[in-house]
Amino acid sequence: MLLRPVCVYFGHVDRPGGRKRHGFETPLSGGLAISLSILALGALVLPASQFTGFAFGLLVLLVLGAMDDRKHVPASFRLALQTIAVAVGMYFIGGVALDDLGAITGGANVRLEQFSLLFTVFAAVGVINAVNMIDGMDGLAGGFAALVVAVLLVMAAGTSAVNIVLLCLTFGSVLGFLLFNMRTPWQRQARIFLGDAGSLVLGYILVWFAIQASQGSTSIIRPITAVWLFGLPLVDTGYLMASRMMRGASPLAADRYHFHHLLQRSGLPPERALYVWLLVAAVFMGVGILGQYAGVSDVVSCAGFVIAFGLYCLTMNAFWRRRSGRVGRGNGSLPSQKR
Repeated sequence: MLLRPVCVYFGHVDRPGGRKRHGFETPLSGGLAISLSILALGALVLPASQFTGFAFGLLVLLVLGAMDDRKHVPASFRLALQTIAVAVGMYFIGGVALDDLGAITGGANVRLEQFSLLFTVFAAVGVINAVNMIDGMDGLAGGFAALVVAVLLVMAAGTSAVNIVLLCLTFGSVLGFLLFNMRTPWQRQARIFLGDAGSLVLGYILVWFAIQASQGSTSIIRPITAVWLFGLPLVDTGYLMASRMMRGASPLAADRYHFHHLLQRSGLPPERALYVWLLVAAVFMGVGILGQYAGVSDVVSCAGFVIAFGLYCLTMNAFWRRRSGRVGRGNGSLPSQKR
């Protein structure tokens, strides 16, 4: 409520037109509100040693996202700053590192050792961009973030695997944002958007917690379970990047072939499409968590995720092929190449 008029005054708004189909100028204050809430409260209640790295990476991505919201930032510059945020803030200052991949090969746990920094940056930057790419519908990225944080809060209760206070600050901040962003019977359109600043920050926060929760002697989830938590954004991003390259386009190009676009083109209104998307995301999470508690081996769980990715690609291809055939027989048009 405080940032909305500030964003309007400085023109930090998302204007309709082109691939943007909302009806009016909407303040991009969601990411700022979430970030400033966590930073202000976290600085008061958390030790500096635990908070400095987290805050550093968050601020770098907040600035990067705000720049991209105002004027498009080249992909190389985006990746460079994302790498700095993860390598410096998460790995070196925060001490949050991906050292153990679990027994995904069927033998002993795969230890990364000297490749830990490389894998940490690769995995974290991948998740950050996957969360950024799903932010194409009211309530989607925020709803997904709330779902992941809620799962980790439940699993981390009574442990020291992750910082419970930081999880609670994130959960409360995201819920506060969703009050202004989700469509409801009393709010037909979002009043604020996350913007790239918000989706990049949320991706960073979520992958920070996921790596923290899956590494070390106090871990509460296996590394492959963490992959299942991000299952839907990861398979959606993987499918889209592969399909773009097969069409001769940049893997980072924008288009309208995401899963949430499929749901809307199937005739679902945005409100129902959101709930279906979150339900499918929850199924991915549930499969991973149930597999862990049922004692399913890491190699089987990993193979299951690869199979799920393959089935997802086949399903998406079949839908768009059928859609293309209908367009060829009618007067419609294929989905725009812009997201």
